[in-house]
Amino acid sequence: MPRDDDESPATTDTAGAEPEPAPDSEPAPEAIKTADAPPLTRAGNPRGRGHWVRGLALTLVGALVPFLIMASDRQYGFSVPVGLLGCLIAAAGLFELLATFDDPDANVVERTSLGKLWPRLVELLAAVIVHVVTLRLAVAGVLPKPIPTAALLITGSFLWVIVATFRVGQALGAWRADESGEERPLLRRHGFWLLVILTLLYLPLLGSFSLSDPWETHYGEVSREMLARDDWISTWWAQDGWFWSKPVFDFWIQALSFKLLGVHFMPGQMLAGAKQGLFPQPEWAARMPIFIITLIGVYAIYKAVAGSFGRRAGFIGAVVLVTMPYFYLIGHQTMTDMPYVGPLTAALGLLLLGFHADPEREVKRVELRLGKRTLRLSAFHLLFAFVILTVLPQVLYLASRNLTLQLSHAPFGFRPHIDEFFAGSGGGNCGLPGNQECRRFLPVNKGFEPWLGALCWSVAAGVLLWANRGERRVQRLYFLAGWYFTALAALGKGAPGLVLPIFIALAYVGARKRWLDLSRMELAGLVLVFAAVVLPWYVQMYMRHGGPFTDRLLTHDMYKRAFVHVHDTNTGDDTSFRYYVWQLGYGLFPWTGLGAAGLLWASRIREKSQRGDATALLLLWFVATFGMFTVTLTKFHHYIFPLVPPIAMFAGVVLDRCIRPAELPRGKRLAAYLGGLGIGALVLLYGASRLVPGSLLGVTNAENQAPPGNFRAGLALAALGLAAMLAAAWAYRGRDAQALPDAGRDAESSHDTSVMLAIIGLASAVPVALAGRDLFMTTRGDIEGQARLMHLFTYNYRREWPASLDFKSALLAFTLAATLGAALLVARRLRTHAAVGLLVLGVLWGAWGLDVYLFQAGEHWGQRSTMLAYYRDRQGPEQPLVAYQMNWKGENFYMGNQVPAFVSSGQRFKDWVKKEREKGAKVMYFTTEHGRINGLKSELGNPANFKVLTDKRQNNKFFVARVEW
Repeated sequence: MPRDDDESPATTDTAGAEPEPAPDSEPAPEAIKTADAPPLTRAGNPRGRGHWVRGLALTLVGALVPFLIMASDRQYGFSVPVGLLGCLIAAAGLFELLATFDDPDANVVERTSLGKLWPRLVELLAAVIVHVVTLRLAVAGVLPKPIPTAALLITGSFLWVIVATFRVGQALGAWRADESGEERPLLRRHGFWLLVILTLLYLPLLGSFSLSDPWETHYGEVSREMLARDDWISTWWAQDGWFWSKPVFDFWIQALSFKLLGVHFMPGQMLAGAKQGLFPQPEWAARMPIFIITLIGVYAIYKAVAGSFGRRAGFIGAVVLVTMPYFYLIGHQTMTDMPYVGPLTAALGLLLLGFHADPEREVKRVELRLGKRTLRLSAFHLLFAFVILTVLPQVLYLASRNLTLQLSHAPFGFRPHIDEFFAGSGGGNCGLPGNQECRRFLPVNKGFEPWLGALCWSVAAGVLLWANRGERRVQRLYFLAGWYFTALAALGKGAPGLVLPIFIALAYVGARKRWLDLSRMELAGLVLVFAAVVLPWYVQMYMRHGGPFTDRLLTHDMYKRAFVHVHDTNTGDDTSFRYYVWQLGYGLFPWTGLGAAGLLWASRIREKSQRGDATALLLLWFVATFGMFTVTLTKFHHYIFPLVPPIAMFAGVVLDRCIRPAELPRGKRLAAYLGGLGIGALVLLYGASRLVPGSLLGVTNAENQAPPGNFRAGLALAALGLAAMLAAAWAYRGRDAQALPDAGRDAESSHDTSVMLAIIGLASAVPVALAGRDLFMTTRGDIEGQARLMHLFTYNYRREWPASLDFKSALLAFTLAATLGAALLVARRLRTHAAVGLLVLGVLWGAWGLDVYLFQAGEHWGQRSTMLAYYRDRQGPEQPLVAYQMNWKGENFYMGNQVPAFVSSGQRFKDWVKKEREKGAKVMYFTTEHGRINGLKSELGNPANFKVLTDKRQNNKFFVARVEW
């Protein structure tokens, strides 16, 4: 746990109310007070008119590059980095055009030159290039020992990117000092250690297991078709035609990642390298954008909570958040949920920071000298660079829909035309069984061509940029940043991403009677951001497809899912108020009890203070989200996911209250202390797992039998592990541990508060034990207990659990350890170490859940192993793979949709096979579910040479068979 050096004393509150924030909770580090200058509401005086010429030239040259790439009738492997560079140049041109680099000298607090900054920029560029190259090698499957090598190189290079980014900011002076003015090195920053923990937990095996059917492969296939069809507006879905169930944000970021990282997205190419002994891992490209979004959301909510409750409370809450199954499992899925909840979390975190910022405080400026030209940079440029990078590609793409650059056939050159697009699978799949024929289409609404849309949204973005060209007040920029992420959430999931942040923010204003904030919240900016970021795709989809698009997306998948039960996946389950309470028990484990305790603790905080205001917003977040999804009639286990961040933050605040700084070691002794707790916890978990048959790794023998247990040895090891943890706590206790009580933590010195924390510890142990019991035990007639974690993000809650995996003893071990840790919070002298021990246990739980449970179970919920078996066994593409009674989409994604698909078989299937045999087919491969093997054999005429290539230990749901005629 990072050292909180500047935790300062607060006044004693015998009533047990929360103390005011320590100095470490002042506004964010980029905020500085400029007492001698009014807030900057318009740009500074430009130095002559040269900025017009430079700005216009840079804008046009920069925008021309991505426009030509988009307008071309060819696709290029370099399009993403080159297009990004062009957009950055255009953004710089727009900033220059509006004279945003020319703030007054009095507002500059740091000066540097490109010569001094250059080494750090080179380091950052090198780190990014190494990271991208490493990802490309993993995707291509050329790394030796591909899984461990990718885990080591990708994780290490990303940590280098984090460090290099900090060094650049430090060289610029942007975050050399913290908010108190102290120079805080990287290793003493809570945010850095949070990013390290998140990276070490989430990144090592992110792309080393199969995409899960049906949702990951559904959305991955839509993204793949986006590239194969070269159409970034109209989305297509394998055999099912137009895909209108979800907005486009997840598909865009996946497709960009596929392109950047070298995924072979054309039909039949994605896993073809397996025949040459390679191990392609396109999952890295599919999931990497989800990881980045997760990181942004977590860091934003950490900063927001740290600003009100202190850095340590924010850090602990964020660690709790990233070790909750709901968060770390969905953070490993290319579903649309993290692309909406991540931005939503960032939006509410930024809005909370905005509400607590001084209205007249201005952001820090730094001056960068480029030869004779000086640029004054600030957070304004960072924010609006993101806005421009989101809007400009959309505008340029719309403009390119009416002007094609023909380079692949005559006549060469530009061809103006009305908008045109086609239906069908890209790359030559049209006409395969199960696929529609390719057909050209014209827009339903022909009066609003894409170039006109490009003009409209350019005006909206231009007005937004012009109106805020001189805005340097930190509060206004926080609000604008919050609305930007709100727009991304709406582009990721639709109405929930837009409604929740706006409703929570306005309800907070009313509840706390902060009416003046209505004039500062940049509501006009919200409208402009929404218009520029979200509307281009929605409007152009309506122009192309008309009412059927809005009927499907807005009416069926938003309105009807909320007010009409359009999906019935939970037959026999209680879908009332209890439904999400039930699922949260598993999704928050092992923080189930402390999450509930945090809500009760928060209800005590009623004072008019920054902490009181932050508590109110988090409580409104909880109530609004729980109420919204509880009344929604269509229920999936993961719909309650947006509720997880505020619960985690409240649990973090309670744990922070349990920790007395005087009892913790400092510096190197802290590392030894945490290491001792970690080793002791591992021994404790191993011993507890030996109490019953099984192992922490979930392995079984060839007969699917778990290793036998040894109750006495397990009990002895568990006791030894607990003793090791207590010994570490004693040996490395804080040097001031004997001082009573710590002056800086008045809440712990209060007898009433101490008693309440003891009650919370004892009470929180009960729901943890109950939730854990449901995970490692299975009631007769109920689903397999250990499957409940997979059900937090999957579909078909009644599917069979793989007999080759047995995690019951591991789940029992974590349940016993978490219950014991919560119960030890009762003892005042052990409370600090019990709280830290719970955090260590939570990190181990997250590592086990991702690197053991999900890594092994995920292969059974996807089809990568079966598709790899096909590619390794076949002689060439003349030996096709056929999907028999399949519609899961994994077969489409991994095959590039080059798969004859028969969702329903019968005579049509038999006739097609007969025709292929008449054409000379000697060998064919078939994939289907294990339960349909007899039906497949029967419809094939019970061929003598029918060989199943994969068994249930590889994949208990699907198999691949080779048939020789």
